[in-house]
Amino acid sequence: MEEAADQLQQVKKLYDLIAEYIVTYSFQILGAVVILIIGWWLAAKVSKLVHKLCEKRNLDATLSGFFSSLAKTTVILLFVIVAVSQLGFTIAPLIAAIGALTFGISLAIQGPISNYGAGLAIILTRPYKLGDTIVLKQRCGIVDDIKLAMTVLRNEDGERIFIPNKEVVGEIFHNSQANKLMEAEITIGYDADPEQAIALIQSTLQNKVSEEVKIQVGIDRFSPLGFHLVYRCWVPTAEYFAQRFQLNLSVYQALKQAEFTMPTPTQNVQVLGNDAFARP
Repeated sequence: MEEAADQLQQVKKLYDLIAEYIVTYSFQILGAVVILIIGWWLAAKVSKLVHKLCEKRNLDATLSGFFSSLAKTTVILLFVIVAVSQLGFTIAPLIAAIGALTFGISLAIQGPISNYGAGLAIILTRPYKLGDTIVLKQRCGIVDDIKLAMTVLRNEDGERIFIPNKEVVGEIFHNSQANKLMEAEITIGYDADPEQAIALIQSTLQNKVSEEVKIQVGIDRFSPLGFHLVYRCWVPTAEYFAQRFQLNLSVYQALKQAEFTMPTPTQNVQVLGNDAFARP
């Protein structure tokens, strides 16, 4: 019974303490809540305003999103500091504690921090933007999203490839905007006219791709089989394989209809009888 009475007494003291704190600091708490609500509302307005200004300046979507998010975070942080001071807390020790905590965390998670730093560099320098096609780390895809920690690529199969930004900065990569280079080879015999075949492939490709696309067709090398013809053109990355398969089929059908021979390697096998192995 005495233990229950002691526990009840402690609960009563705690209740009295909380009630006294609420009565004493109720206006401060209400003021802090109001300040946070106003800060959140104002941060959303500032974020939208910054985003509109970026669009008027014709900045890309990545930079616009970054600057608007930065503005919103800054406004919220300022209002949080004001709300904390409204409750009677000293800001200086709090800022020092946050700084020490940030330093300790940065030492513990250097990898993610380096990704954020690299992401900031990518956003500011803009070596690529949303919708561009890049080849990086033997991976190719359309830039689907640029985050502070990673760059997200999307290929024709709908797969999303996540590459940490620290793997991007300092690396050599290719940026071909919205298109990807298609290159294929076909062989015709030496008895055929290569100039006629080149002209036929050129016209076939021109009928299948946009007029603005530059097409290259020519003799790449010579071999015992014949002329090795290579044709190259740019196709949309989002339809790369579908376009490649269709163009290859069209070239094959055009050459076949024009009666061009496409030689294949052959081997002569000579079968020797048992007499060939007989001893003299």
